[in-house]
Amino acid sequence: MNITFAAPLTPNWQHVHADWWQDDQGNDIHRIEIDGDALYHCHLAGSPLPWDAVATSLDEAMAVFSRHAA
Repeated sequence: MNITFAAPLTPNWQHVHADWWQDDQGNDIHRIEIDGDALYHCHLAGSPLPWDAVATSLDEAMAVFSRHAA
């Protein structure tokens, strides 16, 4: 089992549930474990897709949203 958490979360992110984070813009990150490896599915608020990006760490997943906002 490979669990990596960012510490601390940036002020605009909240840890909603064990494997779910949401920012103040409505973007979501869901942690999925497959065969012992953790993947972070990133969903942009308002997107019709089930996820818009996949990351291998929570920090990387949060960076997806900061790159998208820029």
